[in-house]
Amino acid sequence: MQADVPEDKLREDILDILSYCINCRFCLPSCPRFEITAGNISEGASGITRSLYYAVKWGETDKQVLNELRDILFSCTTCKNCEIACKNLSTGTKLTDAIEKGRQLLVEKMIGPMPQQRKALESLYIHGNPYEMPTSKRKAWLKSLDLPAVSAETEVLFYLGCTAPNDFNAQNMAMAFAQLLKQAQVRCGIWEDEMCCGSPSLNMGEKGLFEEIYTKNIQRFKALGIRHIVTLSPHCFDTFLNRYPQEAMQKIKVQHYSQFLSDLIEQKRLVFKNRVEKKVTYQDPCYLGRYNNVYDEPRRVLNRIPGLELVECSRNKADSLCCGGGGGRMWADFDAETNRLANIRATEGLATGAEMMVTACPWCYIHMEDGVKLIDAETSMKITGLAELCVEAL
Repeated sequence: MQADVPEDKLREDILDILSYCINCRFCLPSCPRFEITAGNISEGASGITRSLYYAVKWGETDKQVLNELRDILFSCTTCKNCEIACKNLSTGTKLTDAIEKGRQLLVEKMIGPMPQQRKALESLYIHGNPYEMPTSKRKAWLKSLDLPAVSAETEVLFYLGCTAPNDFNAQNMAMAFAQLLKQAQVRCGIWEDEMCCGSPSLNMGEKGLFEEIYTKNIQRFKALGIRHIVTLSPHCFDTFLNRYPQEAMQKIKVQHYSQFLSDLIEQKRLVFKNRVEKKVTYQDPCYLGRYNNVYDEPRRVLNRIPGLELVECSRNKADSLCCGGGGGRMWADFDAETNRLANIRATEGLATGAEMMVTACPWCYIHMEDGVKLIDAETSMKITGLAELCVEAL
């Protein structure tokens, strides 16, 4: 299933990228993975990429060593915090690109991915989603959205992604956004046979599967005449916008739903009439913020809700702490970790005095919901989606 990329080319690319790293370790303090391990440098951004660099440079073949390399490479959340630090303080090395190629190399060698992730990839190939959800079950759930199937009259394709049909909290996020689309009288449609965008396969090093998926999706987009896609997940948004072949997507506008909501509000197609007297904080999803610089639109939406007070966590926007769900970690656990990122983030949210933490990512929603439970703060700070809060203000 792996793409036809010779191992030599992957090795060459990895060494080329990491040749810019001067091992200054300025990235370590910003690395969330380093924050939740016992201070072992090999568990942080610089250590992970240095381990990869020397394993490739020295032509490491020992299986035990390669398994150890796999465990640290696949533990990365791909949050891109290290790259921000490197760009601001050092050489601007594309560390996450090297990690992604390192994962592909280990899959090529049949060392990767993590054992727990293999089922997700098998499901992606068989069912078109990583959650082992049959198409019939997904279609049955879609009826609850009460949205039409995409047609020639469709203004916007609402791309749900894989998580919403599979998780209760993400379902609430999707249903709330569907309600907002109806309220704004958007001519929208859903794709009943929707397939995963392919992001999990990229995260887990299976580029060949990713290429199969994007080829099928692009063919369907063209057949359906899709001109505008609005995604629920930042991961789908980033994948369509930045990882699909640009020439095939150039006539399709891609937005995350927080951007689309901001546009609807500016166009006065969506007006909030109810006051929501709450103090809230916002969790920046990595693939919305650091990957695509979408920081203002979600906050613009929140600031238009009457009565709402937005307070920021100590780490916010480009410095925001990852929830821990990215990089394929939804399907893997790592023994070296002594804490959970969502627990730390929930504690930061509580410190603001907010009674609610808002996010615009299904995976952030899931992880932060667990985070408040694990620090015993369920009654002190509720987790909700941006769309759900907007519905409350209608």
